[in-house]
Amino acid sequence: MSATIEIFADSSPESRRVVDEVKALACSKCEVIVYNMNEGSSTAGGQDKAGAYGITALPAVTINGRIIDVERLTRAKSALLD
Repeated sequence: MSATIEIFADSSPESRRVVDEVKALACSKCEVIVYNMNEGSSTAGGQDKAGAYGITALPAVTINGRIIDVERLTRAKSALLD
């Protein structure tokens, strides 16, 4: 099963940890997109997407358009693995 996983992150240690964890859990067929939300970021569309999802705190993760609780990433493991 493949999924589109979007990570909205900044340069904080917590964001880096979440990016690494999600990439490690993602299946080989999953598309992982990381939006760098730092001001002046060249990641196109990140601010617009975050606004559309209602994201107000970083880091944040969506799977197939659904926001998941970053604290429960390990519970989402089955949704991310082959």
